[in-house]
Amino acid sequence: MLYQLIFNIFGKSTVSMNEFKLPFNARLTFTLLSIILVIYVAHIGSGIIVPLMFALLIAIMLLPVVHRLEKWRIPRGMAAIMAVLLFIILIALIMMLLGRQMEAFISDFPQLQQKLMLVITSTQEWVNAKFHINSSTQLSYVEKALMGTLGTATSFLSQTFLSLSSLLVFVVFVFLYAFFILFYRRLLVNFLVKNFKEEHRDKLLTVIGSTRSIIKSYVGGLMIEMVIVAILNTTLFLVLGIKYAILLGVMAAIFNIIPYVGILTATILIILVTLATGTPIQALQAGVALFLVHILDSNVLFPSIVGSKVKINALITIIGVVLGNMLWGIPGMFLAIPTIAIIKIICENIPEMQPWAILLGDEPKVKVKKGKPKKDETTNS
Repeated sequence: MLYQLIFNIFGKSTVSMNEFKLPFNARLTFTLLSIILVIYVAHIGSGIIVPLMFALLIAIMLLPVVHRLEKWRIPRGMAAIMAVLLFIILIALIMMLLGRQMEAFISDFPQLQQKLMLVITSTQEWVNAKFHINSSTQLSYVEKALMGTLGTATSFLSQTFLSLSSLLVFVVFVFLYAFFILFYRRLLVNFLVKNFKEEHRDKLLTVIGSTRSIIKSYVGGLMIEMVIVAILNTTLFLVLGIKYAILLGVMAAIFNIIPYVGILTATILIILVTLATGTPIQALQAGVALFLVHILDSNVLFPSIVGSKVKINALITIIGVVLGNMLWGIPGMFLAIPTIAIIKIICENIPEMQPWAILLGDEPKVKVKKGKPKKDETTNS
């Protein structure tokens, strides 16, 4: 329970849990209030928590680079700056590769919207002729949904520029936080050590080391998987002759990071864009291509590259993605799995929190012992 974590670990209090016992109703109330308080603080403080979470992930990924630079007798501050700059250069190169197709897509968006509406109208007329469903009613629903999702071309462009400006500020703060986390990492660890009881410090260092190792392997493997999926998507789209093949392939790979929800969202968007830029056959082929790549990714790439270091069951994964979207929007969907992984590591190393680790983790596989059955078993059977 959360209140047991507070009383057992934090502070220098001499009161033991054997002397401090609460009835079940009080423990349940403290737990529910603690969960509600954590969710409320996470929602209210999203403006600083979300950039810090992204910065922490980036800092963990760049930590081996910083260690390598420091071994070359480069000062810690300069090593942190160089590592962050190398990461920024890598992101800038990727954006430059996608820049031309992104500009063409934004400039062609009004025509794409009109063509998509014509395709939807003709499709509904066909449905009305075949199944005798009122096409005008269908069209009104589709127009409301489409305009509510995309809006007019003017509003789309204005929202794009506004989101780009806010995104630029967000990215700047993320990189600043990542630099300071790398520079003050020893100070932050010492701060955590001083806030825990002496008998729990070894366990704290174990949690920090496990978190760093698992998050580094998970995020690193996820990036490698995303690159491979982007190459596969782009290659298939180019073979099929789909317009904006590179942009759509990379976008589908980025959405694929979000478990379950991401591939569905990417498939719907790419089918709609392909309908507006090509033929219905190409849209169907794009959907089938994404489905085949997703099967290959989920059964071969993800288990072999990312591995099974972060064992989280599917139910908690879906709940985490939905809750992350409710709290922090799209960034929360990306941060859901790393956050749950960190919480699971903490729960595994605290005896009072181990039931929560069982709830978050995957169901262990039952090992079947090989050998001849016992006499009692044979007679009973």
